[in-house]
Amino acid sequence: MSSQTEDTLYAIHTEVTQSGLRDKFDKQLKKMSKQSKHKWKSVCEKWEYALKRVKEDNGKLNKSS
Repeated sequence: MSSQTEDTLYAIHTEVTQSGLRDKFDKQLKKMSKQSKHKWKSVCEKWEYALKRVKEDNGKLNKSS
């Protein structure tokens, strides 16, 4: 694992933890594990995608409230 990958994973972990999105993030990763299009992605790529999706979904929820 490269230093850049480690830094990216740490940054994502910190953001997810501090923003309180851990449950949604874990749920998204579990959902992705069953989808074939994510099968060959690296862990870092999966985490980046999951964070993006969770933030988008969370933004939509905040706007509709």
